[in-house]
Amino acid sequence: MTERNIKTRLVKKTSRFTRVCTNCNAEIPPGEIYHQEEGVTEHLHSLIARQFCNKCYAKYGERILLSGKKIM
Repeated sequence: MTERNIKTRLVKKTSRFTRVCTNCNAEIPPGEIYHQEEGVTEHLHSLIARQFCNKCYAKYGERILLSGKKIM
């Protein structure tokens, strides 16, 4: 399988059901703000899109979270 590099960004969303932050594994309860990865020009399927809690987004920012390295 060929590896493709898709340019992505984070989009602010409101959770409709419980999710888990990709970075810190904290639960994101329904009604809370979280940031979901989406493709800039290409579609990024929701099953592989990463989700980050608002706390991690505020602490590390988009660039660091999208780098792919787990930060604790």
